[in-house]
Amino acid sequence: MSLLKPTSIAVVGASHEPKKVGHEIFKNLVTQGFQGKVFPVNPKGGSILDRPVFASVASIPDTIDLAVIVTPAKTVPGILEECAAKAIKNAIVISVGFSEVHTDEGIALEQDVKRIAKKNGMRLIGPNCLGILRPSTGLNASFAAALPPKGGIALISQSGAAAVGLMDEATEIGLGFSLVLSIGNKTILDESDLLTMCADDPETKVVGLYLESIKDGRKFLSEAAGIVPKKPIVLLKSGITDAGGKAAASHTGALAGSDAGIQALCIQAGIHRAKTLDEFVDLLLTLGQEPPLLSPQIAIITNAGGPGILASDAAAGTGLELPPLESAQQTFLKERLPAAASIGNPIDIIGDSDAGRFAAALEACASDKNIDGVCVLLTPQIMTPCEEIAKTIVDRMKRSPLMPVVTSFIGSESVTEARKILKAGGIPTFPTPERAIAALASLLDRSAGRTRATVRTKNLRSRGSLPSGRQAAAPAKGKTRILSESEIQTLFSSYDLPLPRQAIAKTAEEAVSIADRIGYPVIAKISSQDILHKTDIGGVIGNLKAGKDVQDAFFRIQKLAPKTQQTSKPANQQTIPVLIQQFLPAEHEFIVGLTQDPSFGPLIMVGLGGIYTELFRDTAFRIAPVMEKDVYAMLQELKGWKLLLGMRGQKRANIDALARIVTAISRIAMEHPEIKELDLNPVLIGNDQAIVADAKVIVSA
Repeated sequence: MSLLKPTSIAVVGASHEPKKVGHEIFKNLVTQGFQGKVFPVNPKGGSILDRPVFASVASIPDTIDLAVIVTPAKTVPGILEECAAKAIKNAIVISVGFSEVHTDEGIALEQDVKRIAKKNGMRLIGPNCLGILRPSTGLNASFAAALPPKGGIALISQSGAAAVGLMDEATEIGLGFSLVLSIGNKTILDESDLLTMCADDPETKVVGLYLESIKDGRKFLSEAAGIVPKKPIVLLKSGITDAGGKAAASHTGALAGSDAGIQALCIQAGIHRAKTLDEFVDLLLTLGQEPPLLSPQIAIITNAGGPGILASDAAAGTGLELPPLESAQQTFLKERLPAAASIGNPIDIIGDSDAGRFAAALEACASDKNIDGVCVLLTPQIMTPCEEIAKTIVDRMKRSPLMPVVTSFIGSESVTEARKILKAGGIPTFPTPERAIAALASLLDRSAGRTRATVRTKNLRSRGSLPSGRQAAAPAKGKTRILSESEIQTLFSSYDLPLPRQAIAKTAEEAVSIADRIGYPVIAKISSQDILHKTDIGGVIGNLKAGKDVQDAFFRIQKLAPKTQQTSKPANQQTIPVLIQQFLPAEHEFIVGLTQDPSFGPLIMVGLGGIYTELFRDTAFRIAPVMEKDVYAMLQELKGWKLLLGMRGQKRANIDALARIVTAISRIAMEHPEIKELDLNPVLIGNDQAIVADAKVIVSA
């Protein structure tokens, strides 16, 4: 833990000139309470802040736990070699000018830094970072102006500016930090490594991460899933709106975008996901101060009807419940509240409430075995003693430390002092009822039924390589290829994926013969590896009930040749293969797919399929591999879940068969990394069967 608890630090690049970064970091270390030894290093020698300056790291007589490097980028590799010779195992490189500047020189310098650090077993943060702050020990090895308040939040931020902003307003909003780490370019230590350090840190109660990228998504999932049962994690991930899906060849790829992997990560690992900076702060504040909410049953206490209604609506949206109080507690309140008060839930103690009414309502909730959490709302009316009420809440909840309580004191000047009292007493307070309820809901233990994520970083041995062998099937480097129907059928047969009766016809006569053998009605589909979406060009003709219909369909498809990508033959000499397929009645249509995420690897998708796939975007994603129990959880996230359960007298669909199809695709994803994208759309789900009516498989080199 010497990176987090150093006793001796060398500041390499400590400057004699105030306002320079090297000077400010050294000044922070010697003036803000750090009790260890601090050695300034600068070849100019002399003294800084009355401390003797060493010309080099090698000239320092003591052993060094941590080197903080603030020198020009070109000098950093040489300094790291010097640190390695001094047996320094921890380094923070503040310097800029590496891969973040996107030049060949910067990238090469960062590779040198990485090589040297790895060779010498050095734990390195940065380059291009703010540094590290540890309020409890007075450690400010950064260029932030001051240490933030002490507390239980460990903040890991890819943006130094975002970290500085949060620290600057920490006192006002009530945040306290065990640790602040700015991770910069993540050359050696990344978010997963630092997350593990925070998990082992006794001062840390909750870990908050602001990330712009995730270096190794599968490693992060594995680490986070192991930490969450012990400490909550809050993630704010920026950069989720890029248009990566525009270039996707499949529905799955288009729907995944850059957000699906993050959402899957948070669900599978049990991470609290914040969508905004406000939500990030609210979650850190609440999870860092409050005990868990043991059940969804809460009470709302309010001195005004409107905010109580808003809070009730918000509670319903987050899965919280508002049970009536026990009869004994209702009697208790009737004796202490005016007749106009409501002793239901919300408990409306009306507008002229004093501190005594709030105390009575809190007492009743704390004594009620059906209530496991409380949200207290206050509007500052002319007769409202806001500060006295705040003190009452703090004092009463000290006697019930295992019951979480959040507050919303609505207003500005009238409640400013009251909010300060609540924050000082460790009671989270929020400007709106909705934010207070969302914070309380975050404390609910939702781990029941959620198993720890299974992450495999190596591919399994394939049951059977792709048709024609992987080498033959793979396209040229940087290219992709769509598997033919016959290749798909061979692949799917190895995984027991149910396909309709079907065969490829190269002539109209062969098409009719196949249809006669399959049995009418049938569907005719263009079979071309150049066509991504058959229906877009009229390449699917359905409900063919006789040989003449099949023959006509075959010739209609042949006329589509000019719409396909051209081969070496003229269009009038091409014969387009046609897939003749068993026609199945339209039942419930779902889509199952996989796509490759650059950070998380294969993502598995299930959602509402057919023509509604991209219209409703009713999908759920998971990072592979997924088991059947995971699939059932995915299905229950869908609005289309009710279709499977049976609506308006319909029979329950074969959910188990759909789950088996999804897990089979997960196995394909793990065993065939050359598959870039895959769609089964639609998968027809009835009460007695599940059939893959159409499939697209795209492989890359």
